[in-house]
Amino acid sequence: MGVYKKLFRYVPNEKYIGYMTIIVSSISAFLVVYGYYYMFLLLKEAVVKGNYENAGYYSTRIVICLTISAVMYLVSGIVSHKLAFRLETNLRKRGIEGLTDASFRFFDLHSSGYIRKIIDDNAAKTHMAVAHMLPDNSQAFLVPIFAFILAFAISLRVGIVIIVLSVISGLILMGMMGNKDSVKESRGKP
Repeated sequence: MGVYKKLFRYVPNEKYIGYMTIIVSSISAFLVVYGYYYMFLLLKEAVVKGNYENAGYYSTRIVICLTISAVMYLVSGIVSHKLAFRLETNLRKRGIEGLTDASFRFFDLHSSGYIRKIIDDNAAKTHMAVAHMLPDNSQAFLVPIFAFILAFAISLRVGIVIIVLSVISGLILMGMMGNKDSVKESRGKP
């Protein structure tokens, strides 16, 4: 979040858009997990109890939650793009303003096209980070947290199993990544 706070300094009047993006994306994440909760209830009723009376009700709730979640995520993406375009424009302006302090020697060593390309390329990269990473990071952070809460709400055993599986998966992933020093050594050998 520290990076975003730094970036928000370049768009002080539109900072609220970034926070609005995070809030809308968070609501989307909650609705995804809430849809999973209805899916659990549907499977519990239909598969475990053999009761199909409420299948239509639960199915409708699942579709509603997941559809609203998708729409909210789309809205958060649109809103974050608005912020990203404003940020990109302001970064370009700030970059050009910064050139007024540069020495004449700097301009002798670098062509104006090269300078313009550096400013444009870096502003565009920042645009991509803000436009897509704000909603995506919110989802990536909150969906697992909501899923853990849901797992414990369903059953203490389910919550513990999910936690244990997550830890084991993390350890396996770390093991698959291997020792970075040995990877560097093996690349250096013919």
